[in-house]
This record gives sequence, structure tokens and C-alpha cells, in this order.
Amino acid sequence: MYDFMEYCLRRYYRASGWNEDNQYSQLCATSRALLDFQAPQGLSLRLSKLPSSVFKTTTTMNALPILEGSLGYLFTSRALMIDDSASVRFRHLVDRFRIICLDHSIREADHWTEFDQDGKKRKDYLLCGRMNLANARLEALYSRRVSKHRQYVISGISDPASRSASHDFDDSYEDMLNEGRRRHGGKHTEQVLLNNFDSGSIELEQASAEPASASSSSSSSFSNSGSEEARKSIKSNDRRGYLGEETPEEESLMQSERIRGYWSTGAELYYSATEKLGGLSMGLRYRTLPPLAPIPSTSNDDDSTTSEATSKAPRYPTSTAPEQHQNYIPITVTQTLNPIMGHVSSSYAAQVHPDLGLCSRFDFNLYSYDSELTAGVEWWIRERKGTSSSVVDQEQSSIPFPKTVGVPDLPAPKPAPANTEELQPIVGVIKARLGVQSGLAIMWEGRFNKLLFSLGFVGHVFSPHAKAPIVKSVGLEIQYFS
Repeated sequence: MYDFMEYCLRRYYRASGWNEDNQYSQLCATSRALLDFQAPQGLSLRLSKLPSSVFKTTTTMNALPILEGSLGYLFTSRALMIDDSASVRFRHLVDRFRIICLDHSIREADHWTEFDQDGKKRKDYLLCGRMNLANARLEALYSRRVSKHRQYVISGISDPASRSASHDFDDSYEDMLNEGRRRHGGKHTEQVLLNNFDSGSIELEQASAEPASASSSSSSSFSNSGSEEARKSIKSNDRRGYLGEETPEEESLMQSERIRGYWSTGAELYYSATEKLGGLSMGLRYRTLPPLAPIPSTSNDDDSTTSEATSKAPRYPTSTAPEQHQNYIPITVTQTLNPIMGHVSSSYAAQVHPDLGLCSRFDFNLYSYDSELTAGVEWWIRERKGTSSSVVDQEQSSIPFPKTVGVPDLPAPKPAPANTEELQPIVGVIKARLGVQSGLAIMWEGRFNKLLFSLGFVGHVFSPHAKAPIVKSVGLEIQYFS
């Protein structure tokens, strides 16, 4: 489950029309969500307050295994309408298998304007910080949107005390600061320039701001093949689909059976000033897209011919809910390579059911011949039939991304037939992974009344040491914000 600050950051990106999926750090987001989830350790309590739509505060306290806490704040120029923990949409709080709708993300970027409705220059920015009370550790992040496809991110960390090895306290927050950065001790600040192009590429340039900087990443690129054709088809008045398909008359029977998808490639070059070592990482990803479906349009009787032709023209669905795409299986395949370290990783993930996602990954080192095979599962728990829920979370996930940049959506999909079983609201999710070296990890995330909780277990299964304990850690994390 996302930390409150990370959740607000993602909501800010979506509210400003920034597409995170085009970042190189999100190349393996699907496999990371199903296989690299962090199960809570010990007992943790997170309390957050929403005093206004632009200002948020949060407090964290860890009681076990050691007593520590932190205070944080977040301020945004754009109003973020975030519900409290009792009514927030649960699916949006969990890092999960995501179904990408290329249509909506492209239109979001195309309609982002430099000036607002009042004619003033748009200045979208976010400022957040956190202080660890135990070791006086300070963390800060500043994000500024400067154009349609560009934004700056400046992050800084001051860690005078040694990091505690017993509890991985700020993993999620450091990933929020900079997912591509290599963590080291000491003081450092970093400046990131993100260029986000839905038509195909993203570049990242990062430079160290202090001599004692831990690391700096010099360049990263991320390209989506086939998106330029999608952009052109969206801008055309007679849009007949994506990826250069034929006319609907010629392929009316094949469009529902064709597997559609797009490729993404990227690379990252980084350098550590502390260790005086550099590295190179590159990757490839393939994702399937939902099948095109004809969407009827309403028009006058005198335009019946145009209406009939438009109704036959397939359009891309905008819903990201798995239950809205039961006629196809979302698949994500990734391949990454670090030639300097000799690390190769391959992953395959599929949403075999609206409530079930599976993923497997194989890691191999070309120099040491070490290997790791990991498999994971994600199972969504829904409310039982006949039970009344006091939570206002009805999980109307058919609604696409938040409407914040004034982009009109496509017509809503047709309602399901009467004989189709109605899906109940989501009340929780269970994640589990099993690795040859990493062992077994199980996490249950859900909602109890107005509280959000995460219950985790990590244990050794194939431990090479006979005396190693089977149970490595057990933890409970509780979140509440209002």
C-alpha cells in the first residue's frame, strides 16, 4: 500500500496530466508491484491530516522493533481532492497490475496548456518534506512542471546518523524521491529533468549538486513504439483505431480477435561519485492493449448515415478496470540488462482474471552464474453478497483517470448484460511471492471501518542455513487520514 505522501504525489502527477508510465523507472512497474512489495515489519502507525486541498500533513510512529517516528508535510499549487481513509478508492492506494489505456494518457498530454482559464501562466509545483525524529534525518522534494512534456524534480536528503538496519523505515519515501537513484549515506541533493513524451520518448538528466554526492544519473531514455500513430489517429476526426489497422469494413470480424500492444524501450546511465563507479541499464517491455470496440454515437436523424459509420468505427476503451476487459488477458513482458554488472532479468505478468494477477521473474548473473526464480500472485478480495458496507467505496473503477485538465472522455462503455454476474466492491487484496533465495512473503491489505491496514509475513523456505529461523519478520501497519 502506498504511503500517504507517495499517494499524494501520484495524485498530483495524474491531476497535472503527467504520465508516469513513460518514465524508465516504471519499465518494470508491473513485476515490481507483484514481486517486490515490502511487507510491513513490526508495528507502525501513520496518521495524516487534510486541512485543505493544497496542504497535507502526516505523522508516522514505529513502535516495534524500535521506537522511532517522523513528521512530514506536502504542499501543491494544484488542488488535490483526496478523500479520507474511509471513502478513498481502495484500488488507487495499492501498487498493482495496471491496465494501460493509451487513449486517455495521450489526450491528457495533448490538452495540457501552458496557461490556465484566466490567461495566467500555469505553475504546477509540489513541495514536500519529512523529518525523522530518531536520527534527525531530513528529506525534501520539489517538483515543478515547466511545459507539456517537461518537469523538474529536485530532491535532497541529510542523514547525519547511521541508518538503522533493523527496520527499513523510509524505503517507500526514498523511492518516491527518486526511483532511479542508488541510495548511499551522507548529504546530497539531486536535480532531475524529466521529459515526458507520450508520442515515444522520455529522457532523464540528473546532476550532482554537492561534491559529496552519492550518485548521479546522467541520462535515461524511454520510448513507446507505435504511439505516434495513435496520436495522429486521436487528432483526426474520423478515428478508426490504433497501430495502423485497416478499415472497419475489411476487418469487422478480426478486430476483436487481434492481439494489440505496444513496445517500450529505455536505457539509463548512472555514476556514483562516492564509489567512483558507473553503470548502464537498458530494458524492453511489451504490453497488450484492450481490443477495440465500436462505440455508438448519438446524432440527429438527418445524419443517420454518418451516425451509422461512426458507430461501426472502433474506438479504444478508456476504462482501466479489469472487470471492464473480461474478453482479453492483459499481459506484460519485460527484459532488462545491466552489461557492466552482468545482470539479466526477464519477467512475465498476466491478469488472468479481474481479481487475479500472476507474475514470474528470472534473474541471472552472467559473471557469477547466480540465479533467482521468483513467482508471485495478486488476489483481490471483494465484499460478500448481501452484506451492507458502511464504506462509501463502491469501486466504480470504470471511471478513468481523474478529470482535472478539462479533457472530455469517450462515451461510457455499454452496460453488462443482465445475465452477467455483478461484481461486488473491493475490500482488500492479498499478495504473495515465493523465491528460491528471497523465500516466502505474504501481505494482506484491506480496510477496517475507517482504518487502512497492511499485515505482512516474511519467512525462509529454501534457506541454505539449517539453523536459520523459518519466520523472518511479522508486521502490521495502520493508516488513517481525514
